[in-house]
Amino acid sequence: MKQVVIVDDEPELLLSIRAGFKNNGHFQLLTADNGMDALDILENNIIDLVVTDLRMPKMDGIDLLAAMTQSFPEIPSIVMTAFGTSCLEQQLKKAGTMYLLEKPLDFETLEQAINNALDFYHNRNGGPQLDIFLQLIAMEKKTVHLKVIDVDKQHGSFFFRKGYLIDAEQGDLTGDEAVLAMLEWQGFRVSMKEFRPSSIPTDEQSQLWPLLSGVPYHKEQYGDAPPLDKVRREFTRLQKKK
Repeated sequence: MKQVVIVDDEPELLLSIRAGFKNNGHFQLLTADNGMDALDILENNIIDLVVTDLRMPKMDGIDLLAAMTQSFPEIPSIVMTAFGTSCLEQQLKKAGTMYLLEKPLDFETLEQAINNALDFYHNRNGGPQLDIFLQLIAMEKKTVHLKVIDVDKQHGSFFFRKGYLIDAEQGDLTGDEAVLAMLEWQGFRVSMKEFRPSSIPTDEQSQLWPLLSGVPYHKEQYGDAPPLDKVRREFTRLQKKK
């Protein structure tokens, strides 16, 4: 039987979820009330799916997903959030590689999302796409230096202030060109560092980011040729207008 971890800091919600899925015959449910406890479960069990809240004490959902890219990149995720219904959240809900569920949860919707994810990721790796991870950081208004490494050991960095992508670096590339280069990477690991961008003007941010936030371009949807060229063309047009 498949094993699913639900991570949330609301004891009543975890209790009701455990009760609601008590007689479920498709998967076994394990629960944790923060990211650190979830990682402990992942290290000691064979887990097929993680369903996590974003805002939790000790280790929040973003940090948990980042840690999973390091140690458990093959495990897919579903994200739960109770903080608004922004355009960004609506875009994430349409993503083919990660589910976003709005709280309060409808158990039937949760069960369907879990079953769909387990079926979709059967015999394939399921870690989040890089653009989806970046959009979650934006949605949570994080100020962070995100260090990224791909399967070919290429290194890069994204710099966020309060959810705004203000810079990126990859090799000799900087800014939006570095962003485009890293979004083409296949597979990635991330680590998050403290970032204090006091020397950067408050109105400086990526021109590319609004384009990327509105364009889902995953292999599951577009095969082996996602339309990054469309984003590149629009970015080039914006650069020429400067």
